[in-house]
Amino acid sequence: MVYHDSMDGNSRTLLIVNPIAGHGRGKKIFARIEPRVREVFPELDVRISEFPGHAFQLGREAARERYSRVLCLGGDGTPFEVINGLYIHGRPSFVPEMGLIPAGTGNSFLRDFGIETPEEAVRRFAAGRRLKVDLIEFEFQLGGKTERRYSLNIIGAGLITDILKLTNDWLKIFGKLGYSLAVLIRLARGMDNTIDIEAGGQTWSIQDSALVVSNSQFTGGRMKIAPHAATADGKADLVVFRDVNRREILQIFKRVFSGSHASHPKVEITQAAEMAITGRPPLRVMADGEVLGESPLRIKVLPQELTFLG
Repeated sequence: MVYHDSMDGNSRTLLIVNPIAGHGRGKKIFARIEPRVREVFPELDVRISEFPGHAFQLGREAARERYSRVLCLGGDGTPFEVINGLYIHGRPSFVPEMGLIPAGTGNSFLRDFGIETPEEAVRRFAAGRRLKVDLIEFEFQLGGKTERRYSLNIIGAGLITDILKLTNDWLKIFGKLGYSLAVLIRLARGMDNTIDIEAGGQTWSIQDSALVVSNSQFTGGRMKIAPHAATADGKADLVVFRDVNRREILQIFKRVFSGSHASHPKVEITQAAEMAITGRPPLRVMADGEVLGESPLRIKVLPQELTFLG
């Protein structure tokens, strides 16, 4: 399939490229596949993300210019920025179709669709297949103010975010091993918190715990954190690690790549369309690999909000 622009100019395609994704793989992948992408989308516009947050600006410009399709070449953080640029003023009146080309270290969301290479992503574009996917709208605290963002993949609170921050700040040079090292370093500090949760009409309080809210099965590359999640069911999967000590977290972590951690007695999974999460002390919050702020956290699923090419 070849996508042709219409006479009124309302069928344009924008490709947003993060050249430093995957420790510089983004630039190489773009050079390799650009000719094929232009075959599929003959009137393709390309924008290069030049600094952190630039893809957010480019997403905002894409909304203003009413592109019919926006493609993101990068890791999980690139579509996070682009989508939040599109949704800067809340749900827009016009939402372009979205396409993702994997070039980062994780590319977690695409694994739910069996897309692990840039070539496979472009092949799916050419096939013309479209899918509806949910989007998670959430609010958190930053500098005493309530902020709103949108997540395609996963939101973490507490331990998971602490591990990500350690990885981003100090251990990225170790590649995929960096995340495992961060787990060991963070666990040395132990757990000491109380988390109050409202989800699916239930309210409960847990001690010494951590959680993630997932729209898809995978995070951190191949970690199958929410093995029963579906990207278009109108619900998010709340994965809670309840009352865990260091030894139990390590046991759970070893099983998370296969998804078998879901049967561990200290792991609980609940599905809900809306959630509220409060931590004492406040929990650090991350989404799609980006550390953002802290709890309290409010979450709402927007069912089948996006049209996904692939």
